Amino acid sequence: MSFKKMTAALLCSLSMAASAVSCSSGNGSSAPENGGDNSASSKADSNYTISLDSFADTLGAGWNYGNTLEACTAGTPSETVWGNPAASQEMINAVADAGFKTVRIPVSYLSKIDDNNGYKIDEAWLSRVNEVVDYCYNRDLNVIINMHGDGYNSIDGGWFLCNGDNQDYIKEKYAAVWKQIAEKFKDYDEHLIFESMNEEFDGEYHDPVPEYYANINSYNQIFVDTVRSTGEKNTHRWLLMPGWNTDINYTTGDFGFELPTDEQNTAGEGRIVVSVHCYDPWDYCGDESKGKIFLWGKKGDEIIEVNKASKKSKPNWGDETYLAGQVQKLKEKFVDNGIPVIVGEYGCIDKTNGNAGIPNQIAENRAYWDGFFAGTCASMGITPVYWDNGYNGPYGFGLFKRDTAEQSQPEIIETIIRAVNDKDPDAGMSTKITSYTSQKADEKKEAGAYIGIQTEKYTFRNSCTDGQYGAATEHFNTLIRWEDTDGDGSDDIVDAGAKFEDAVIKESGTYTVAVTGYDFSADSESLNMLFVSTDLAYSPKVGIKDVKLYCDDTEIPVKNPVVMEDANGNLYIELVNKYNDALSPIDYTMAKDSFKIEFTIEGVENVIK
Repeated sequence: MSFKKMTAALLCSLSMAASAVSCSSGNGSSAPENGGDNSASSKADSNYTISLDSFADTLGAGWNYGNTLEACTAGTPSETVWGNPAASQEMINAVADAGFKTVRIPVSYLSKIDDNNGYKIDEAWLSRVNEVVDYCYNRDLNVIINMHGDGYNSIDGGWFLCNGDNQDYIKEKYAAVWKQIAEKFKDYDEHLIFESMNEEFDGEYHDPVPEYYANINSYNQIFVDTVRSTGEKNTHRWLLMPGWNTDINYTTGDFGFELPTDEQNTAGEGRIVVSVHCYDPWDYCGDESKGKIFLWGKKGDEIIEVNKASKKSKPNWGDETYLAGQVQKLKEKFVDNGIPVIVGEYGCIDKTNGNAGIPNQIAENRAYWDGFFAGTCASMGITPVYWDNGYNGPYGFGLFKRDTAEQSQPEIIETIIRAVNDKDPDAGMSTKITSYTSQKADEKKEAGAYIGIQTEKYTFRNSCTDGQYGAATEHFNTLIRWEDTDGDGSDDIVDAGAKFEDAVIKESGTYTVAVTGYDFSADSESLNMLFVSTDLAYSPKVGIKDVKLYCDDTEIPVKNPVVMEDANGNLYIELVNKYNDALSPIDYTMAKDSFKIEFTIEGVENVIK
């Protein structure tokens, strides 16, 4: 999945309405964080292997370190550029402590490959990948690394394209890159799995094109031959590879997928794994249209009956029978024939804002879907690896707070782990969540309203409740740019110098929020997002009207701003969101000095006493 996997949402506000059994020790115990016989270096040199018969049980529940090492801007990988903090041992510790046994680390290379120097990978970048792999080895986790963003038509600098014109160049470069990766890790034991690519297809959502599918098959064969040729433990390493766009139907059906041969494998048994992804039904799992589909399956039916939610809140396809059938296809096609399967990505986004009256129940339904899919996979000998993009809030996939290495969705995590360990699709039916209870009216005497903004180059101020850049952090009153100021190859926070005008809401009336003192027109040609976040409790008894936008001193008509509840139960007003197709576009010119939003609020006395 990549439409940057909601990457810009990591940088922006909570409204982003578009806009992972035994482990290697064999006893399930956690390894020390550093040093000793359980250090990364000692395990890398070990003779540990994973047998075919125990593959799925050994990998257990998996988790993706998403939107990090695959993050990029203008064709250059940079792990913090999509708003997540740098990968850390502390975060991996939290994942291991939660019960996950496998971590998938998506990696982009892009401009880190020097076409003029034999396709050499930047040594610092490859060493950083190595360092993050070692974080996982330090905790005795299985770990998957791949080539991720290089294969997207939609990413600047994407070159690994099955529909590319010069396939000789692509295949030569692909082999050279994987040879270097394989050489880097050839002494690492079978905790480490290589994945050939990510969601490789031509970028168009239609049935596979035979010519392009043949290229994907060729890539997988090149991948296997290249890795095996580097010797050492790579001669028996588990190798993971997808079909067309990691789609279950296009991989199991008669569409052209071919497993590569593995004649150099020295394991004495198969070492090829098939990779697929699943976000079905998409209108429940991934669609970001506010207020449409936010319930699913028999748990959704229960919520509809008990809480009187609309029957239209459920999708009209993709129920439990459908999902179980999709997993069954994988079992019959591959697992039953000695080919393991990893679902390298699955999950559903946070839709607790779909109905302000039942956010906890909506979150419980999300836990049920995650548990059902993960438990169904485990029951059929398939490894599920949850997609976590690091974003917590509306439409986010996050299970952890990346900045503090704490669980943000402990109930969902517990459901996934239990579903996999017990091989129980119904693990989530009894899950209870209370963390989304809205703020009580008598707790506040006043509330703040704050302008939020993000340019297309990600100069930004996030919402007041953002854990990393919000009101409780040192950077909330900073219009942030990311720049490599010290030349170390990583982005640093730079204060763009703007000032913010916020509002204090005590009663109904007209209020203004603004950002001034920055030439936005010199930064970017357009905005990604413009919004007002508040810490005022959301209530249907509070109304917003007469929203006005001023670019410098020019008033810009605003037809249909979105007024909604954020994940913290607060009022949120959205004017611009390029990720939200349902939001009416605004015809504006980038300001040379200021953006100002004026709005009238009514019914404040219902939430502030």
